[in-house]
Amino acid sequence: MRISKIRILIALILLGGTQATFAQNAENGRRLTERWCSECHAIYSASDKRHRAPSFASIVARPKIDADMIAAFLLLPHATMPNPPLSHEDAKDIALFIIEMKN
Repeated sequence: MRISKIRILIALILLGGTQATFAQNAENGRRLTERWCSECHAIYSASDKRHRAPSFASIVARPKIDADMIAAFLLLPHATMPNPPLSHEDAKDIALFIIEMKN
């Protein structure tokens, strides 16, 4: 399911909209993903097929994906995934952790 561009734009505005604002904590993002995301997403292994949602490796491999997009997505209501109680800072930390997997 695609999120409308308007919803992403609104979320980016609420987050500050630039990657320069991401002086966040990737270690906190790792802890949060292990707590909230690991039941559905393969966090560390793209080849782990036990999970029903895309692996983090496949998410960061998408063209044009960046930390702002991930954080904005995490803060929007989702029809196909639970909505964990994330603050804006938590969403930014998770996004930083995920996006650092590109390296």
